[in-house]
Amino acid sequence: MPTLYQILDVSENAGLPEIKRSFRRLSMQYHPDRNPGNSAAEARFREILEAYRILSEPDERVRYDRQLAWSRVPSSPPSQPAPDNGYAAPKRNNPYTEYRRSANTAAPPQQGPPRPLPWRFMVTILGVMILFFVGLYNFAPKPKDNNEELRMPDTHRLPKHVEATDKIHFTDGRVQQYEDWRNAFRHLPFIESWEHFGNKSDEALYVTIYYNPDRHNYQDYVFMQDENGGLRQIFRYEGGTYRRGPQIKLFFGRDVEQGDCSDCEFPGLPNPGIAGIYLEETGGGYAFEAVADLHEKKIRENLYWLQTAPLTRDFEMEYRMREYQRQLLTWHFLHRSDSSAEAVFKEYYMQEDAAIRWHNIERLIKVYETKIASDILIRTEAI
Repeated sequence: MPTLYQILDVSENAGLPEIKRSFRRLSMQYHPDRNPGNSAAEARFREILEAYRILSEPDERVRYDRQLAWSRVPSSPPSQPAPDNGYAAPKRNNPYTEYRRSANTAAPPQQGPPRPLPWRFMVTILGVMILFFVGLYNFAPKPKDNNEELRMPDTHRLPKHVEATDKIHFTDGRVQQYEDWRNAFRHLPFIESWEHFGNKSDEALYVTIYYNPDRHNYQDYVFMQDENGGLRQIFRYEGGTYRRGPQIKLFFGRDVEQGDCSDCEFPGLPNPGIAGIYLEETGGGYAFEAVADLHEKKIRENLYWLQTAPLTRDFEMEYRMREYQRQLLTWHFLHRSDSSAEAVFKEYYMQEDAAIRWHNIERLIKVYETKIASDILIRTEAI
């Protein structure tokens, strides 16, 4: 039976980028839309999806590597036959052998049936065993959780600087006690941590709430302390974030990203890893990062490639259209101008349905503008 590494056609010490590249290549090759009516290709496609799901998650991959190593441990060698010393063991039901045994060996003395143990002794032993296991359960050290950093809420273990009665002032105008807000998602794993905000010595409370076990669907919050000792929300985003120092990159949600992968891009894109909304932590809020000049040329190269690269199948156009959306949304938030994004789209998209396609991109721009304006404190003077 092939291993998950063999299914994805990578070595067992392959890194995550190599695994992703192989997954994209194989998933495109065996996709059911490319192989209509081919049950073998569909079965292979499901195997590729399951192998990538396990090997792309660090915890799942560690568990699988451990199982794979155990499966390769050789079993205990078979028992060695007795050495041949010229004497053959007597066979069963051999009359001659039975005759010699009866003639040379005295019969063992006959013994009666074993006496049963006293019932008081049995009850005492049973009671001792029950007390032993009860004590072992109550006082033995409990095993550590593999994800101990993702703990369930405990009102007696609030983060530092925070009291249960501290009030949170949300960007939508709601005011709620921290303990009440925390209890609303106490059934979900989450992380709370105080970290430096921006380039100053101020600290902010970062909270990440995970909505499903695979940790692909999560929501990030950032709170700052106000002058009254409470907390005020300055950031909330659902769809994936990446923070490096004072810079933060927001990934788009499932309304923009491809299918079942939140960071997948169209295979062959000349400049991958660009799509997203770039912000910078500054002055107790956020500003749009001024990196338009760094990415403008790369986005134009991506758009040109999407327009000129030949199509192998008709269904690929929809996947390319999703990549157009990601690149144009990124362009918009780098330039903060609808007219600029529309002009670039019309320059590089030459299909007959350009008006309909742009209408959909324009709708997504408004969705993400509203999302950021309502959930993130943007310093307008810094835009």
